[in-house]
Amino acid sequence: MEFILVVVVPLLQTFLSGVFATESPCDDLLVQTSSFSVQGTLASDSVRKFLGVPYAEPPLGFLRFRPPVTKQPYDSTLDATAFGPSCLQYDTGAPSVGTEYFPASQIRSGESEDCLTLNIWTPRQDRIDESLPVMIWIPGGALLNGGSSPLNYDGTSFVENQNVIIVTINYRVNIFGFPAAAALDGRHHNVGLLDQRMAVEWVFNHIHAFGGNPTRMTLFGQSAGGSSTDFYSYAWYDDPLVDGFIIQSGAVGNTQITYSDGTSNFSYVAEQVGCGSEDKDEEFRCMQKADAETILEVYETYSATENGGMSLGFGASVDEETIFSNWTERRERGLVANRPALIGNTNNEYASLYSPFTLEGPNQTEIHELSKTVFECPAAIASAARVQLGILTWRYWYFGIFPNLNPLPWLGAYHSSEIPIVFGTSNFSGQDTEVEIGLSKYMQGAWAAFAKDPEHGLEEYGWPQYDVGGQTLVLLGRDNATTAEFGNPSSYDQGCS
Repeated sequence: MEFILVVVVPLLQTFLSGVFATESPCDDLLVQTSSFSVQGTLASDSVRKFLGVPYAEPPLGFLRFRPPVTKQPYDSTLDATAFGPSCLQYDTGAPSVGTEYFPASQIRSGESEDCLTLNIWTPRQDRIDESLPVMIWIPGGALLNGGSSPLNYDGTSFVENQNVIIVTINYRVNIFGFPAAAALDGRHHNVGLLDQRMAVEWVFNHIHAFGGNPTRMTLFGQSAGGSSTDFYSYAWYDDPLVDGFIIQSGAVGNTQITYSDGTSNFSYVAEQVGCGSEDKDEEFRCMQKADAETILEVYETYSATENGGMSLGFGASVDEETIFSNWTERRERGLVANRPALIGNTNNEYASLYSPFTLEGPNQTEIHELSKTVFECPAAIASAARVQLGILTWRYWYFGIFPNLNPLPWLGAYHSSEIPIVFGTSNFSGQDTEVEIGLSKYMQGAWAAFAKDPEHGLEEYGWPQYDVGGQTLVLLGRDNATTAEFGNPSSYDQGCS
């Protein structure tokens, strides 16, 4: 009889578990669909994370320099517990505020051409009552470098506090993302921007498996990520897939943004790596086979001084597909997505961007003018243009200055200083102040309010819709305030047209 009990009890337990389908606490870390299976891990007691999930085929060999190709279904379970590598980075080794004072925040997950992945932070399954709004983050980096940094863009705090889903993406940058090769015949010059679109499409198609609602998606980014977000709103104005845009320090004004002039830069690099040819297609095929590090070394070690002052750059160039020659004309024709937008900038943008970097800092008058030209006026122009088109628009100006984020007194509210506040990651460089914690929670609440209801969320949060003639400019972090104040744009936009 004792022998029978030993056998029967386990069988009974197996039978009951099949009937009642009870789950272990970690069952929600395995997500399976008809297209893929991924094993995630815990970011905290209440947040799951799925890292390094591919959204496109590796852009290698024949696919190098070409538009991304949809990721094919795979049977084996992907270990999604660690960040995938960042796309190959452009780095001259020049010092900056980041490298000198925040080295821990730099890319740490390695680099590879096989980099078209995304990362997902989502609540534990028992916290998801209905499908959640999704916020898709495009990292910045001047389209030359950048990616899903394990530290800067950690979505854990945001998800814990706001019960949304955060997705961050990698996309190709520098020559690999913006080749402008003659063989492309003026099309698909900006494959890095096409990567971003494919990532959004992947999220739209698959985020339901992680508890997200594909009809409640917001695209947001900062610097080149902010510009990319705005570029996206023009390129896919008739089919944006997202319900709103948050454009941080990167709005498209009236300035044509071109780093790559024609196809000569690509041909120069091709010549240096032994791929020079009068046949543009032969040149292209050779470059697709060339060693990636050798290509990047030519680019990184190039000296304009030694080449008659001629620059060598690879960034967004006009292809009339993703980057357009006349933004004003596009707006006048209504060729911009009719989706709500939140647009803004920091108060001293160019302080952290000025080159060369010195401890003494640059001339603040020059910084003010550069900040106005590159960031402040484009934000004003883009916001006003959307209002004229009847698009719901909000605009902010960020002033926050905190000890653990401001190692030099002249930095002020510099370019990217709001990112740790939005993501709730500012304590990576030292203890947060009480004001810093309060402002972070407030700004997270505002960003989430917009994502949850782009049309009404910010009004319910107490923010007025943008009006160039009213007290509608949202002032954040001014004089240590942990909530918003409101000012007249005319006080800040002098000199903008």
